[in-house]
Amino acid sequence: MTALALTNPDPFKYSWWLVSRAAGITALLFVTASTVLGLFMASGIFKRPGLKGRLLPAHEYISLVAIGAILLHGLALLGDKWLHPSVAAIFVPGVISYRPLSVAFGIISGYVTVLLSLSYYLRRQIGIKRWRMMHRFIVVVWMMAIGHAYFSGSDASTLWMRILLMASIAPALFLTLYRWLPEENRNREMSTPGGKKGETVVVPAHQQQPRSS
Repeated sequence: MTALALTNPDPFKYSWWLVSRAAGITALLFVTASTVLGLFMASGIFKRPGLKGRLLPAHEYISLVAIGAILLHGLALLGDKWLHPSVAAIFVPGVISYRPLSVAFGIISGYVTVLLSLSYYLRRQIGIKRWRMMHRFIVVVWMMAIGHAYFSGSDASTLWMRILLMASIAPALFLTLYRWLPEENRNREMSTPGGKKGETVVVPAHQQQPRSS
C-alpha cells in the first residue's frame, strides 16, 4: 500500500489488505511459535520425562492455525482493490509485479510450511527418519517467511514490526545454535573410572567409599 492509501480516512477502501496483512502477521507468529516449539523439543534442553508428549498436541494445533492464517493471507489479497492481483499472482511465485522476489519467498515458504506440517500425519508412510530429515528444512522456510514479512510488508519499517521480527528471530536463533553444539558441550556429566566418558555410573550403596571425617 502507498502512504496515501494508508492515511485514507475510510478503512473500508483497503479492508481486504488489512485482513490479509493481519492474517500474514498471525501466520508469521504461529509459524514462529511452531518452529521454536519444534526446536525446543528437538534440542532436549529440558529433559523431563513425558514433556515432549505433552508438547506435541500444542505443536500440532499451532501448525494447523498457521496453515489457516497462511491461506487467509493469500486469499484475502484477491479482494484488494489497490494490488488487484490475479489468482496466478497469489499462487505462482514470480508472477506478481509487486516486489516479486520477496513475495515469491512468501509463496514458497507457505507451500513448504503446509507440506511439512501436514507430513506429520504421514510420517509412518514416509518413514520416521526421512520425515525428521525433511522437518529440518522448516528453519530455512521460516527464515524465508521472515524475509517475506520484512521486504514485502508496507509496515516493515515501523518500530513495532521490527520489534516483532526481532522477538521472533531471537529464540529460534538461540535454539538452532544450541542444537548445533556438540553433544558433549551440551550435556556434561560426571564420569567415574568404571564408566565411559560422559556416562553416569550408579554405584551401589555398599560399594561406596566412606567419607573421611
